[in-house]
Amino acid sequence: MPGHDAVLKDGSRLHYILTGQEEGPTVVLESGMGGQALDWCLVRPGLSAFATVFSYDRAGLGWSAGAGVPRTAMDDAKRLYELMTKLRLRPPYLLVGHSYGGLIARWFASNYSKDVMGIVLVDAVPESRYLDDAFLNGERLRERKAGRRMMRLGFLLSPVGVPRLLKRHIGAKRLPEPYRAMVKARGSRNGAYEAVYKELLNAEQSAHQVAMSPPLPNDMPVIVLSAGRQTEEWKRGQAELDGLTDRTRREVIPDSWHSIHIYRPDAVVKAVRTILQG
Repeated sequence: MPGHDAVLKDGSRLHYILTGQEEGPTVVLESGMGGQALDWCLVRPGLSAFATVFSYDRAGLGWSAGAGVPRTAMDDAKRLYELMTKLRLRPPYLLVGHSYGGLIARWFASNYSKDVMGIVLVDAVPESRYLDDAFLNGERLRERKAGRRMMRLGFLLSPVGVPRLLKRHIGAKRLPEPYRAMVKARGSRNGAYEAVYKELLNAEQSAHQVAMSPPLPNDMPVIVLSAGRQTEEWKRGQAELDGLTDRTRREVIPDSWHSIHIYRPDAVVKAVRTILQG
């Protein structure tokens, strides 16, 4: 696995990949819940042609260590800022956040706005997904409880290899080889299950942190990429992201499922280029 490690003040060791143009703008890729830097393998080459591209594994995921550290969108955004400062990556940054990673990207942009030039949200989770009463009842609530139970069982049983035997793992399922094999191997570890379990447990707190953050600057460009192959409930949540700033626009990718960066990496590259070109 190409990449490097950096140790932060809280003791976590974060693995990162840095590619692209040394003098180009810095594009930061933030994965979804349980994701890792490998998730962006289809996007990274296109972006690397015109930008410095930074991707990493959050604590406990992928090749990173430190699953026991505090884990909310705010905590992860602060660790990300510390890591980029440590590596002397020049702001302003263009943030790209997929799913849960969109909450991290938005907290970062709200609280470090002077260092952010724009955001691309890739089928990102709106905070209402974890806060509104409509999402905390009935089928949605049952789904969330089932997800937590599954991650907790994975955490408890992964030390004896049960998830591996059942061919279950944390992370993307549709990447090409050899990336798929690497994701599967790293996603079967106990630390990966612990990390995702804690992300799920703290999801409401993360959503509150984003909701209570300063508003994004009105002149900050934001592109919301929404997957067309989603439920109507999810699509309604995507519409909530339309008004984040005066320069927000949304594009539906009709032939894509949730992981647009895997199904339609060209759409992500195009959105980044659009913001960089002003």
